[in-house]
Amino acid sequence: MEQQHEAGSNEGIPEGAPAPDVHAADEGEMTMEALLAQQSATVEKLAEHKVAWVKVIAVTRDAVLVDVGEKNEGSIPLVEFVEDLESPKAPAPTAGQRVPVIKVGSRGGRPSLSHRKAKAELGWELIAKAHADKQRVRGTVSSSVKGGFLVDVQGVQAFLPASLADLRPVRDPKKMVGTGVRCYVIEVNQAKRQLVLSRRAVLEEEAGKRRTRLLDDLRGGEVRIGRIARVSAEGLLVDIGGAEGLVRPQDMAWGKPDPKEFERGQKLKVKVLRKPEKEGEPLQLGIKQLQANPADALKKRFPPKSTVSGKIIEVGAHGVRFQVDPKTVAFVPAAECDTDIVYKPGEVARAIVLGVDFSTFELRASTLRFAEIHDRKRVAQYMKAPPPLTLGQLLSPEKEAE
Repeated sequence: MEQQHEAGSNEGIPEGAPAPDVHAADEGEMTMEALLAQQSATVEKLAEHKVAWVKVIAVTRDAVLVDVGEKNEGSIPLVEFVEDLESPKAPAPTAGQRVPVIKVGSRGGRPSLSHRKAKAELGWELIAKAHADKQRVRGTVSSSVKGGFLVDVQGVQAFLPASLADLRPVRDPKKMVGTGVRCYVIEVNQAKRQLVLSRRAVLEEEAGKRRTRLLDDLRGGEVRIGRIARVSAEGLLVDIGGAEGLVRPQDMAWGKPDPKEFERGQKLKVKVLRKPEKEGEPLQLGIKQLQANPADALKKRFPPKSTVSGKIIEVGAHGVRFQVDPKTVAFVPAAECDTDIVYKPGEVARAIVLGVDFSTFELRASTLRFAEIHDRKRVAQYMKAPPPLTLGQLLSPEKEAE
């Protein structure tokens, strides 16, 4: 959040409005007719309780004395300058400086003026123009109230609903008090002097600009550091510094992902899988794509046609599952089971590797093919021709027989 600081010399001047003449020497360059016209205009504005810019003559302990024309002085409470809600550390005005005032009464023949109310009037002009032109306004959060916050905008009190104060619910409203905010004016009730602001609209607009810039710079396959903004059944919403991307469950981890491994606010690396091609499409990110696929390691350790064995851990109509080593399981589908074997948990099974199941990271194996291969080997051994007789066996068969 940004803190607002107003310049003391132009305090209360609407943004974009020309600053008044603040140099006393400038009046010496005016003609007598122009000076009298200016004083006359000031007198008329004050009489009609309109905002007038007047020159500070002196500053006393309790008041600021100003020239109101026709050799008259007006008085403004000093507290309206040094304890201004908008600028808590604003200095007192100095002689020669021009300030906006409005007449609120008279005391002892001297008009009583208000700088704060003049600023509020100018603030209303600024706010009305900002609302009409759909421009932002700056203000300071003065207090937290039920349902939102009160914001001082150029001396005008406005209401900022809690739902429009941030992109996400404000967890600690007290932390916003005293901070500067930029908002859009979404409702103006001149008769009741009521304003409704939206800071969220500004934040969404800024976030949209950052997202556009970031997406323009992103490249497929790029690795970014992000922070988890939300964990849900649809996946992880990860903020990568200006744009949010979705990590689908199937892209969280190899095998079955465990949502408990992820939590909001967690920092992690993600890979850009696919950029949005049109409005409304999500930016797709991946986590498992930055890790080695366990199936690739299994294929290297257990190539097809290799032999594996292990204790049976599961027997069912779908097939047999046995433990090859502490981290590796082999599954024999029912169609690949040797029907001459009675499978029981705890007994040893031997099988031929058929491949790797990329969804479960288990070996696919066959006890049937293992038996067929070993049967063929036995038959081949049995059918092997006897070795030819040696010369000694031919000449002395009886001796060889002994």
